[in-house]
Amino acid sequence: MAGRRRKLRRWLLGVVLVPFALGLLPGVPHPLLHLFPLGAPIPPRAGVPAPNEGGERVLVLAPHPDDEVLGAGGAIVDLLAQGAQVLVVFLTNGDANTAAKHFFTWNPLHRAEDFQSLGYRRMKEAGKALQILGVPPDHALFLGYPDRGLLSLLTTHWDVPYRSPYTRRDRPFYRNSFNPEARYTGADLLRDLCAILEAFRPTLVYGPHPDDGHPDHRAAAAFLRRALAESGLTPEVRYYLVHAPRWPLPRRLDPSRPLAAPDFLLERWEWQELPVSATAAEKKLQALRAYGSQRLTNGRFLAAFVRQNELFARDNLSAAPSR
Repeated sequence: MAGRRRKLRRWLLGVVLVPFALGLLPGVPHPLLHLFPLGAPIPPRAGVPAPNEGGERVLVLAPHPDDEVLGAGGAIVDLLAQGAQVLVVFLTNGDANTAAKHFFTWNPLHRAEDFQSLGYRRMKEAGKALQILGVPPDHALFLGYPDRGLLSLLTTHWDVPYRSPYTRRDRPFYRNSFNPEARYTGADLLRDLCAILEAFRPTLVYGPHPDDGHPDHRAAAAFLRRALAESGLTPEVRYYLVHAPRWPLPRRLDPSRPLAAPDFLLERWEWQELPVSATAAEKKLQALRAYGSQRLTNGRFLAAFVRQNELFARDNLSAAPSR
């Protein structure tokens, strides 16, 4: 009995120490960050696809990988079924998610190589999620700007490069970044967005809500509105909400329940509820499950967005803010 207890203690010690020790190898990303999506490809670097003339051209702007599914996954499926061209633009790769990093590495150290590797993992998950929704691989652009840094680009680092405290980089460094010559500045992000908008000429845009609780989402909304104003384009704009206090409720999968706007935003915005087909709802759920790094740490929250409908606030571009 005593021998078995010693073996059990050694085994448990190994379970705790081995993952931690793997995260101490200098300059080497923690291997467990890519344990589950083994073999999943990193989405290719893509340019702006040629716009289809005469049809609906839809641009979905996502501050982080998974926001495109949470906010507009059902709409993407239904629009593609109707023949629309859909382009998804990721502003960041979600590489500052400390909860996911700690979950996989069991290492409290904030190592830049681990956060960089997490960014690649989330891009792999995004590629799988978009495949489930039906978006072609060359219709996804990864801009590679700093996760949790978009508000700083908008306010304090418009011309002076911002250095991410997570990846320790001051420019898009991922090998599939849309513009490798860019820097982490608000001016460069705005320039990239304008170039994408002017080349694709969307007729419909889905973007994060200006009153979202996450600073990256609020900054992304401000960048979008300024880019539209500078490009002179006037597509229909629909804002999706992801982060709000105690919303959505219940925090679980409940596809029979409608999604309603939070009370504190009801009077300030005009809301549109668009039904989600059964096929689209199932694909949205499967796409969210492709985001393993998010699902393992926040799965109930993600599942709560699979509802009867998706919810969008309508924009008034005349109120577009200046920097």
